[in-house]
Amino acid sequence: MAEKKKKRFDNGPCPICGRAIINLNYITKLADGTEVCPDCVNKIRVMYPLSYGRKKGKKKTERLDPIEALTLDEFRAAMEKAPEYIEKLRAKYGRNAVYKVDGISMYPHGWFHAPYICAKGRVVFGFFDIGDEVEVIHLGVPVRAKIVDIAREYVNEKGCDAWFRRGEGGYPLKWMVFSQKDLVISPGDLIVKG
Repeated sequence: MAEKKKKRFDNGPCPICGRAIINLNYITKLADGTEVCPDCVNKIRVMYPLSYGRKKGKKKTERLDPIEALTLDEFRAAMEKAPEYIEKLRAKYGRNAVYKVDGISMYPHGWFHAPYICAKGRVVFGFFDIGDEVEVIHLGVPVRAKIVDIAREYVNEKGCDAWFRRGEGGYPLKWMVFSQKDLVISPGDLIVKG
């Protein structure tokens, strides 16, 4: 009898939390072949930031996930260290969420409106949503601003759902958009919430 091909929704229980491994976007497979649910991966993502780039000799941009290099035992150890790691970040920054700006693009927004300022970078920890009131710390001076839009990097790698409009710790963002006349943002600046 031929072996049945594994269906997308039939990935068995997560070895960490026991819940069913269901995700329309991406299922993380560890170095030892074990699949882990997205909820457990998100708990340690801050410690192992996701990035996208080209592997040596390849032309296509690919997902570079350091979690996939962990074994199940290393993953469990990281789960135990994650709360302490996040508390150290909170103590360092004194905030609920921090975003580090790597690059800026500006686009016109009509004759009488402030331009769109698109900040590209990575959420260090915490999360950001569209409409959040934040502080942009430019040269040590905080300026209040409101997030107009958010989009994650390469959201359509294997489908797409609502998570791409939220910035979460450890994930790179394609952009975090502002539209405000008195706002100056440069690479290296921090955007903080809370």
